[in-house]
Formats: sequence, C-alpha cells, structure tokens
Amino acid sequence: MMRKVILAVCLVVTASSIAGAKKEKTVAYKDSLLTDSLCGYSLKVTRNWKVKSFDEPSVERAYLEKKNYSINREIQSYGGDYTIPTITIFVQDFGGTLEDFEALLKRSLEEHQSDNEIIQKLGLLRDSEFIISGEIQIDSLPARQLLLKRNYKRLLAADPYGRSSDPGKQAEKFINDHEVHEIFLVKNGDHLLVFQAYSEREFYRKENKDEFEAMAGSLRFKKG
Repeated sequence: MMRKVILAVCLVVTASSIAGAKKEKTVAYKDSLLTDSLCGYSLKVTRNWKVKSFDEPSVERAYLEKKNYSINREIQSYGGDYTIPTITIFVQDFGGTLEDFEALLKRSLEEHQSDNEIIQKLGLLRDSEFIISGEIQIDSLPARQLLLKRNYKRLLAADPYGRSSDPGKQAEKFINDHEVHEIFLVKNGDHLLVFQAYSEREFYRKENKDEFEAMAGSLRFKKG
C-alpha cells in the first residue's frame, strides 16, 4: 500500500514538473536586447517599445507594442478605435523555402483560410492585399521582405459636435483606410522566423517604417 502511495506522489510531482516546464518562458528582455534561447535568435529593441513574451509552447515568441505614438486626429476627435504600432515575432519548423511560405501566404489571402498556425495568427485572412516582396539579407542569411495592407471600414463614435443631444439621431460616420503590414521571413536551419510589423497607413512612413526595419535588421541568429 505504501509503495502505491509513494508511486502516486511521484507521478503527481512529475506531472507538476512537466506542467511547470511548459509554462516556462524562454524569451528574455534586458537592456534593449530581446533573446530567445529556445529558438536561437536575438534582436535590439528600439526605445519606446514594451515587450511581452509567451508561455511555452507557442509559435508566438514575442509581442512588441509602441508606448508613445501618433493617432489620426479625425479618429481621435470622433472617439473611434485606432491601431497601436505593433510587432509580433513567430517561429515554427517549416520544411519549405521562404518562397514556399510566401506562396502559401498569398494563397491563404485569396482563400481567406489557412492550416498554417502562423498565417492564422497574422490577422490578414480578411480584407487584406499582398502588395510587393523582395529579397534581402538578415545576419548574412537569405530573407524576404513583404509589404501588405489590411483594409478596414471603421465606424466612429457619434459626432460629439452634432446638434442632436440624442446619440441615436446623430449621423454615423465611417472612415475607409488601411493598415500597412511589413513582414520579414528568415530561415535558420529548420526554424522559420516571421517578423510582422504594422501600423496605420498615415503613420507608417512618417514614424514607424524606419523603426520596423531597424529592429528586423538587428536580428541575429545562433548558427549551427
């Protein structure tokens, strides 16, 4: 009987250890350097960005959100939603080439669905367009740089300066615009890293493009 009790306790302890291991984060952020010990890469994070990591296991490795950013004044005055400049880093094992993943993404945009977990999490399967792509190098590795846009028709809050005091009688206001999504693809061994950065169109070239590309370009990989 005692042996059974001891065995049961050991099983519980083992199960707890396994559960704890799954939740351990392998992405660390210190002194502007983000490192991922599991997937073997690092990058320098520009000032004014906050960093979040994920519990294991996860294809989402890190989520970066800008702290101070500009907002479309029309959206701000009408109380509508706005897009915070964001970067998400994904990693998964992928047997194909960078061009294969790009082709898979293009096909998924046309079909509005995908079996690939990263593509599902990009948030581009609806109302998105592929614009252009090209070859680059990151840390001496072949890479692909993709540019896409995600269209939206955003309903803004009722006009705060409208004559009617009844919000239900005030005219609704819509805004048609798009987000710019810049995606970098890099493979190191069997690991495919997808670096997704996006912001509202109005502020992409003004203040986010250079930051996106500087951080993507700072990626460094553990070779071998």
